[in-house]
Amino acid sequence: MKLETTELFKKELSRTRGLHELTEEEFQGIRRIVREIATDLIMLCEKENIPYVLGGGSCLGAVRHHGMIPWDDDIDLNIPRSQIERLCNLVEEQFSEKYRVVRPLVTPGYYSTFYQVQKKHTVFREYRNQTEENCGIKVDLFVYENTPDGKVLRKLHGFLCDGGSFLLSCIRAFRWRGEFFDLTRENKKARTVMGIKALIGALPALTPRFWYKRVVGWHRMCRNDNSNYISCPSGRGHYFGELQGRKKYWDTKAMKFDDTMARVPGNYQEYLTGLYGEDYMVLPSEDQIEKHVLYELKL
Repeated sequence: MKLETTELFKKELSRTRGLHELTEEEFQGIRRIVREIATDLIMLCEKENIPYVLGGGSCLGAVRHHGMIPWDDDIDLNIPRSQIERLCNLVEEQFSEKYRVVRPLVTPGYYSTFYQVQKKHTVFREYRNQTEENCGIKVDLFVYENTPDGKVLRKLHGFLCDGGSFLLSCIRAFRWRGEFFDLTRENKKARTVMGIKALIGALPALTPRFWYKRVVGWHRMCRNDNSNYISCPSGRGHYFGELQGRKKYWDTKAMKFDDTMARVPGNYQEYLTGLYGEDYMVLPSEDQIEKHVLYELKL
């Protein structure tokens, strides 16, 4: 049984009865705020010569729809490890009134390995235990890490990163097991997956900060900013599914993205094929459309 929970949540559990159902006005409001954040970040990156690309579904939206995917309400940006802290510092310096930056190992109560830029005074609660100060409408910043040039070391690095990410997911499953079991009450497959992950995460959940620090360290352990390959262990494809040639990936191309221009990877066809398959230009069926699990929204 595949113990992947991201797609499970977005494709199946997001339709669970009792969660917040977005009105069209709310949906468009989220998209407006997300575009605002992304536009500010893209302008900042262009101004400060910080490499970035649209990631995942945002890249797919630029290629297939020349903007956000019509039913999507989030935007992802991919940033190289060498520039992520610089970008976050600039956001805090220049947009302190508008946005807050959520950082791994820095923001209290945050246990993901990617960064977020959130609009202040908004709420987008995806987990019951999130506080209003830590769950605003946001743009996710995924970090592309350096990887070892040697094949054997690169594989070992990949196994460490993916194993560590899985362990953090299991720790979250155990710590929030009450919420997850309630959410999966009517979905036998999801309930079984979450039960197995909660069982695996029970022991390491006794020292979550220890493991969180170790996993983040494993992600960024390669210090070679000129390595031949890069990867995004926090991305939907994880380490091996996001493994890219550095030069091809960062030789970016500008594409129309709604009312602005944004950059996509230079090898975007290869990148999107790896994430979504060769038919990535084909529209998905209704039951394959991804949505967020959402408990509360305040615009």
